[in-house]
Amino acid sequence: MLNDAQQRNLQIVMRLIEEKMRGLEARLVRPEEHGVMFEISNDMSADISLALRQEIQEVVRILRELKHSFSLPRETTPTSQELIMGLSHLWVSLQESDSKGLRRFGDVHSAIAGALDSQVEKLAELMLKMGDIIRAHRRPVFVAEQKEQPGSQH
Repeated sequence: MLNDAQQRNLQIVMRLIEEKMRGLEARLVRPEEHGVMFEISNDMSADISLALRQEIQEVVRILRELKHSFSLPRETTPTSQELIMGLSHLWVSLQESDSKGLRRFGDVHSAIAGALDSQVEKLAELMLKMGDIIRAHRRPVFVAEQKEQPGSQH
């Protein structure tokens, strides 16, 4: 029924929905989190949590139905690839966060470059280093399987 491009697009969208639903479920289990740069505080009642869980179950039911109806394949992504993609996105964001990048929001005080740019560069280097660590410590069997898959990125 679907051509390859249509099937791939539908697969990607359904995967994104499922991943977001899993994220919602995880947040319902752990509704509060405190980091250095963020805090999530629980403002939900138990009723909201129960209602959302029921809706999430319905979403997953529909995803299963669509997977079956349109023969959508399950995509397998090695954990290492998922981590590396996340680190790559952070690296790109950091490239736009130094004093030069902040200029798009207005004039940047001259003292900012000295206080910010070296720290941003250190963070970017750490993102690259973590990617290297992940690549160096993947299980060899998974690396070989990934290279064999058509269209795989390695």
